Amino acid sequence: MRTQPRFALPRPALHGSVVSFWTRFAAAFQAQANPKNALGGSAALEGVMMKSPDAWALSVRLPNGQIHTERHEEVALSKKYAWARLPLLRGVVALFDAMSVSYRSLSRSAQLAGEEEEQLSKGALYTTMAVSAVIGILFFIVLPGLLSGFLIDAAKYPVWYNALAGVFKACILVGYLLFIGRLPDIQRFFMYHGAEHKAIAAYEQNLPLTVENVRVQPAYHPRCGTTFIAFVILASIVVYSVLPGQENLAWRLGARVLFLPVVAGLAFELLRFTANHNDPFSRLLRGFGFRFQMLTVKEPTDDMIEVAIESTKAAIGEKKPEAVPVA
Repeated sequence: MRTQPRFALPRPALHGSVVSFWTRFAAAFQAQANPKNALGGSAALEGVMMKSPDAWALSVRLPNGQIHTERHEEVALSKKYAWARLPLLRGVVALFDAMSVSYRSLSRSAQLAGEEEEQLSKGALYTTMAVSAVIGILFFIVLPGLLSGFLIDAAKYPVWYNALAGVFKACILVGYLLFIGRLPDIQRFFMYHGAEHKAIAAYEQNLPLTVENVRVQPAYHPRCGTTFIAFVILASIVVYSVLPGQENLAWRLGARVLFLPVVAGLAFELLRFTANHNDPFSRLLRGFGFRFQMLTVKEPTDDMIEVAIESTKAAIGEKKPEAVPVA
């Protein structure tokens, strides 16, 4: 049975720091080996953003029930510059690309859905990104390192110290997601996340983009940004364990920030490998990532799937967006 669209949007503003912080990681990272795998995306406020190598598109369910779709021509950095496709570096580039587009699409969707009167300026956008990055570093990098240091001597047992810090990261992340996941607005946000995954899965299988075809696709996707975060936790244990000078607290915590691009690059390569292989190791790690996705991905309704389909068509250039005036 087809679920009717929810036309009355929730009034509490979803575009606060909570979702802004999460959304910058939630964009699906592009695997560059296969053109079909060059489509990524993220949830937006009552909508879905899809990103292809040449553009990104945003579709939002307006308060009057119509779907507004727009396409923004923007060539991905990995397509413009050869160095941005180098191993390790491409992970950092993809993360920056995903953060930038996700923030802009979230701000625009909030404006379309009536939660914000004006779209964020470029200065305000990058300020928000910087503040969110600092908060993320403090809570998910520095704090776990401090807590682990209270229990294990990092100089004597660097591997165990970083493994415990990884456990603390996972606990903080899971607790955070469980907490915000109880909010009705966030639950809808996670449902749009599921719609995005399903639409990408249908596209990658060359299926016609219909509600029926998209609905039956899996809600979890191997290139999801949530899986990327899970792999960041694993990669951080390896990278931080081999750093010298573990006895110095200031260096130990500072190095965790300094070497974050290395961790992100390694995690991206792991994400890319496991998404493109089906060996036991890859299946094991994909399953690990899917466990985390259970916290951020929910089954969407048909009207959410319709929005994801429109965004997908616009991103791949299959359909020219028809702008719907915002009242």
